[in-house]
Amino acid sequence: MKRLSLFFGLLISCFPLMAQQSTITVMQYNLLQYGNYGSGYADCYETNNNTQEKDEAIRTILSDVRPDILTVCEFGKPQNLQTDFLKHNLNINGADYWRSDNIINYANSSIVNHIFYDSRKMALKRHVALRTSPRDTDVYELYMKTPNLIAGDTIKLVCIVTHPKAGMNYEGERRATMQTAMDYVNRYYAYDNVLIMGDFNMYRASETGYQLLTKTYSNPDVLFVDPLSNVGGVGEWNNNSQFAPFHTQSTRRYSEECFSSGGLDDRFDFILMSDEIYMGFNKMKYMNNSYRAVGNDGHHFDQSINQNVNTAVSAAIAEALFTCSDHLPVTMQLTVFAQLDVEEQVLAGFEVFPNPSHGTINISFGPTALLQGQNEYRITNILGQTLMTGQITGESQQIDVSGLKEGLYFISVNTATAKFVKTNTF
Repeated sequence: MKRLSLFFGLLISCFPLMAQQSTITVMQYNLLQYGNYGSGYADCYETNNNTQEKDEAIRTILSDVRPDILTVCEFGKPQNLQTDFLKHNLNINGADYWRSDNIINYANSSIVNHIFYDSRKMALKRHVALRTSPRDTDVYELYMKTPNLIAGDTIKLVCIVTHPKAGMNYEGERRATMQTAMDYVNRYYAYDNVLIMGDFNMYRASETGYQLLTKTYSNPDVLFVDPLSNVGGVGEWNNNSQFAPFHTQSTRRYSEECFSSGGLDDRFDFILMSDEIYMGFNKMKYMNNSYRAVGNDGHHFDQSINQNVNTAVSAAIAEALFTCSDHLPVTMQLTVFAQLDVEEQVLAGFEVFPNPSHGTINISFGPTALLQGQNEYRITNILGQTLMTGQITGESQQIDVSGLKEGLYFISVNTATAKFVKTNTF
């Protein structure tokens, strides 16, 4: 946590002038005890959770989504499963470029998290497992393979996959898992492109773990944005028909032994993004309105996903979703700005302090930072809504932000942007 003034030598982002860009599709899926049979596996047996049948369903789903990154929960712990999964579901029909990484399992759990990625587009630099309970939380550091990839000019993407403890009575355990992840991001990736995803097992947005991720003040440089925060997907979503378009669990109305029942009535599965991705600070930006729960048409509250007509997907995909898991996968798209046509310029000496701020912030500039003539500042929230504007009258200026609520904000001067935290306590 950085409580001293922060110096920003920020790049002027010229995304409209970039000649080349690409789109990365990210998919997160709870595969429901993939590869696990027999007693001890929540009544999952070869007869009702057959891996070959699941693979056929997975191939159907992947052919529709066409992800570049696939992260999963509830993957069986044997190392050979990743090889089999690649062989049967990804490196097929002539493809040979999908990769994964060895499983790390400090918790010795029967189910683990995992990642698969298109090695033509990215490489895995580092995989770290955080010791959380009841399962490890996995951190995968990827970098994009851009045409001009050189040392020090890497477009990085960090994927954190977590699956905290399920159950209404385990909110504290879920918060502890998220705190561990947040502390790690704050230490190593505070200004990077980061996604945190998985089956969070959270029943409402008021859960302290969710609040920690999306409204944290203990780590002012780290904040995750829910892609559904501006379209009505955040709230008390448990068994609430108001949130029917956003539910991801369960795909089955009636009990099917290892499959949860009750129909779609919970939002357990998430991909949240760092504010750097949301704002597009590091050559990677969330594609607006690209987030979806695959197969959720908003008309299957408390119903099976394949019941009657599903207007979101074909009947074959709805059946595959029903067969594969009791969760729906969630996906999002990221725009990667891979190559610049114009030379980037540096806005030197843009300083914001104190940070966090209780009532006022000071901004100051180096002697060459300001443009000739008028220089306007603009303060926005994480949704991009403009809350304050004004003119810069000199090389330093004090701004009263006491009227803002607690939270993370962005201050822009001309084409450069910095972030600060408003807090009511020190």
